[in-house]
Amino acid sequence: MIRSQLCLLATIGCSIAADLSTLPGLLKTISDDVFPGLKSMSQEIHAHPETSTQEFHAHDLVVDYYTTTNPGLWDVTPHAYGLPTAFQLDFVYKPASFTGSEDEIPIIGFMAEYDALLGIGHACGHNHIVLNGLAAASMARQALIDLDIPGRIKVLGTPDEENTGGKGRLRDVGAFDGVDVWMMAHPTSADAVQPMQGRVDAQASFVGETHADAVRTAYEALVLITDLASSLPGTASTATPVEEVGMFTINVVAQEILFGIAGLSLQEVNSTVQGLLDDTYVGVNYTISENGDVEKGVALRIEGPGGHASEGNKSPLRLSIETFRALTSSGTQDVSFFLPGNITVTELDVTMSVRTRYTTDLDPVLETVTSTISSKASGISTDRPYPALEVMTPLSDRFLALMHDADHGSQAGWNYSAIAPAATDAGFVQDARLDAETKALLSVGKVVFHPNFGICEGVAGAPCGFNHEPVFARTAATEYSYGRTEIVARALAQVAVEVLQDPGFMREVTKLVRT
Repeated sequence: MIRSQLCLLATIGCSIAADLSTLPGLLKTISDDVFPGLKSMSQEIHAHPETSTQEFHAHDLVVDYYTTTNPGLWDVTPHAYGLPTAFQLDFVYKPASFTGSEDEIPIIGFMAEYDALLGIGHACGHNHIVLNGLAAASMARQALIDLDIPGRIKVLGTPDEENTGGKGRLRDVGAFDGVDVWMMAHPTSADAVQPMQGRVDAQASFVGETHADAVRTAYEALVLITDLASSLPGTASTATPVEEVGMFTINVVAQEILFGIAGLSLQEVNSTVQGLLDDTYVGVNYTISENGDVEKGVALRIEGPGGHASEGNKSPLRLSIETFRALTSSGTQDVSFFLPGNITVTELDVTMSVRTRYTTDLDPVLETVTSTISSKASGISTDRPYPALEVMTPLSDRFLALMHDADHGSQAGWNYSAIAPAATDAGFVQDARLDAETKALLSVGKVVFHPNFGICEGVAGAPCGFNHEPVFARTAATEYSYGRTEIVARALAQVAVEVLQDPGFMREVTKLVRT
């Protein structure tokens, strides 16, 4: 059953509607007061990156900020819902003229992420997500007080977005209960309101009697995965190896691959690689040298784009796969393969990031991938699938209108996009149900608004990359990126106040929420 009306504001509790004509200017004034301190905290989080479930410093910074530095603004719950690095902030404003109960006061939620990536820090920009959530909530909080609007706000600090779906675990223990509307914003390289992919990671182990056997088996499997690209079921489905063979860095696509060939001369290997490296390998280059790890060893060091960007282009790993394919299919005898500097291991792990546009396609895509490599792998395990995130128009339309107006920089580049660029564990919160045939959105567990905003400054020499590329960590530290976050947070704060103030808008926003 879909919610037909919302009983958050009882008739007896409604006060005269506030005049919101001054809200944009008021939020700018509030931002001048609250944003600098929150920005400093975000910069501290960026300077001390912590991977999923290990975000103790970030957690403590936020808790201390609202219990010691600025006490009394929020009810603060550290280690919320049994998760050591989750936190919760709660605020209620009940004007003197509001005669209803506190439960009748409308409520809205903000989500904040703050985990980093192993080895490359805040290369997904989650220092900006926690800043955006705290800033938007803080601006909305003060605006409710200044405009005498009844409202409740909840901020949920959600650890472990990158690896095992922290929001899924929080949903399972009821953290999102009682709040039907949740908002956040994610930094990236371009502005868009767009869906997000469904994702599941398949971790495969490859074992050999010798190191060379293990490398050959792993690369044989990688060839099979590569050849699946055009035959995967579903919409916009991909299966991308997300780490260097021989390493185990979940959710980090390698920018550098070391690949060794034994039994051929340097000139023979170089000729093969040169024949493969065409303009479809955007930004990929290599160096080649003789290697003393094995007899007649030649080592390739292949470098190029990593991160999510490599999913749409041929990556360094892809060049090593095609080199392996060319050398094994040429009929050349006595050729073997090794990982330079790592020649003793006989078990190699490779993670395949399986992604598709719609959640319902994840299982058939995963089955295709795992069945393809099952004869090669000694074992395959999977993590918890991330559901896709769907776009919901009422909040999106209002946000886009704000980003196009003068108070938010007249940003004409903000629009809808049908492209799902990556995955997010916010899909656990939304829990969307779609028509099996048309893919039309039928209902949701919660409304989730998740715009992606660009933080790359369009000037020569400014660092700019895509999420999960090391350069994006530098992008997420620029003054320009913090300015972009302030604008987006201010727009989200305005949307939140408008939803809380207008029961009709709240009903429209939540009409697909399941009861």
